[in-house]
Amino acid sequence: MKNSLMILLVVGLMAGTGCFKHREAPHRPVTASTMTEAVAKKDSVERINLSGQTLGALPQELAAMPKLDEVWLRGCKGLASLSVLPSIKSLRVLDLSEIQLTAVPSDVVGAASLQQLYLADDGLKALPSAIGGLSKLNYLNLDRNLLTSLPPEIGKLTGLRWLRLNNNQLSALPAEVASLKSLQRVYLRQNRFAAVPESLKGMALLEDVSLSGNPVSAVPSWMTELPKLRQLDLDGCPVAKLPDNLSGWKNLQVLSLVRCPIDAAEKARIRAALAPKTHIAF
Repeated sequence: MKNSLMILLVVGLMAGTGCFKHREAPHRPVTASTMTEAVAKKDSVERINLSGQTLGALPQELAAMPKLDEVWLRGCKGLASLSVLPSIKSLRVLDLSEIQLTAVPSDVVGAASLQQLYLADDGLKALPSAIGGLSKLNYLNLDRNLLTSLPPEIGKLTGLRWLRLNNNQLSALPAEVASLKSLQRVYLRQNRFAAVPESLKGMALLEDVSLSGNPVSAVPSWMTELPKLRQLDLDGCPVAKLPDNLSGWKNLQVLSLVRCPIDAAEKARIRAALAPKTHIAF
């Protein structure tokens, strides 16, 4: 009895003092929202968020901030120069969305330490081949641009886990995408794909695929062999039938077939094969 009471007391004390890892507060980065504030915190600042501001050139003082690893410039106006970016040695996250770049500056692809890059809503028509030099990149957001193709060098981003290409003008992915063996999520909504990109075949870690709003009319049988696939979005695609054998989708949790021309018999077959472990939306 005494031992049981002692154990309960120790557990209570540990919980009260936050000794359990899951009770620890998440890290809150030291943040600045103006350059004046950033300079005042130059030895400790980790995140600078200047979104929506009018800036001119990014000041060279950023390079002297040893802990700076996030720079948020979404919607900034008047950005004349980004030349300091390659000199920020710890830079991990960069958001250049909504600033109408039209082309990716060489200073961006020169920031070799980048892990997350946001280039959404910029009117980009192409990516430079130098994008392949960002070898540490694991997240790339290119949503809502004007891209009609990707350079083959995209295949050099072998650490990429999350690729967003929604609302562009793509009809194909380069074969080199097959080299992105770490890819877990790929979003291709509202493009011009007439077929599921063959370069996604055999991706053992792929979990989420979205092709909604594309003229994709058939789902290849190899898609049922993706072992980790848990979400597949084909909303609005002219898919009338799925592969005959759906037994490979053991981990599929969500399947969206909304606005697809699937008849009642095929819907019943799909439900019989996948429900109730998969949520199916018709």
